[in-house]
Amino acid sequence: MQIIRNEAHVKSQQRRGRLLTTVGFIALAGAFVMVWLQRTRPELILLAYALMLFGFVFFNMGLQIVGKFLTNDRKKRADQLLDHTLERLNDRYAIIHYAQVGKRAVEHQIVHTGGVLVITMREIAGKIIVNEHRWRRGGNPLGRFFNYSGPQLGNPSMDNEADVAAIKAVLAERGLPSEVEGVVVFTNPLAEVSGSSPIDVVGIDELLEHVRTLASDRERSPLSTKDRAAIVEALAQGLDIDKGTPSNERRKRPVRGGSAAGRLGNVRSATPEGGNSEN
Repeated sequence: MQIIRNEAHVKSQQRRGRLLTTVGFIALAGAFVMVWLQRTRPELILLAYALMLFGFVFFNMGLQIVGKFLTNDRKKRADQLLDHTLERLNDRYAIIHYAQVGKRAVEHQIVHTGGVLVITMREIAGKIIVNEHRWRRGGNPLGRFFNYSGPQLGNPSMDNEADVAAIKAVLAERGLPSEVEGVVVFTNPLAEVSGSSPIDVVGIDELLEHVRTLASDRERSPLSTKDRAAIVEALAQGLDIDKGTPSNERRKRPVRGGSAAGRLGNVRSATPEGGNSEN
């Protein structure tokens, strides 16, 4: 498997996270100073509140980015986790991380024999409810507030669809096959997702099978070696190729069960005919 990674983007985000965290910390420290000084200058209390709000937002934004791009012996970045999960794929597959596609930085995409799969990853745990394009976390709102500096849910469907649209636009511009689809991947085994999603939702341990199923779909024409190489070139835009680990090796919307069976298996997705299917 070819592994293509935008190392410059990773380093840039790490610097950005540290900068935001530092700015936020300085603002919070300034807020405490203003609170101390307002005993003699009451007008400074408004400045203290402003600095406190500014510092809280920036500090936690920085922690989110630092946590997302942090890697050590106990935690892998999302791209490294994907590399490890998909290392058994052979050299007919290429995975591209953090490529600049049009105006978007598409975090993860796989070029396979059937087209391109865009991966949107989430690290959060707990109950998650999806209703088509609306996602929300269950549980205590107060707990979510105190977890503001950790991984966030956001809207995986909208993020994925925007990435898919950007990739299709680039491929169409170059006259290349544009069979592009998306998948939302939850990496935390404690994620409990239920509801109805417009795209596939799987656990990280189910992703390898999901990719292989898409690549072997006989209802679509397989891409030639030349087309796959041209697609990789168009999407990677000159990024370095890491040494992969080649090895030997339906399109239905419901999420398959794996080690997280009974958790992600409750998600329903619309079939192409507009109906619903459920595991």
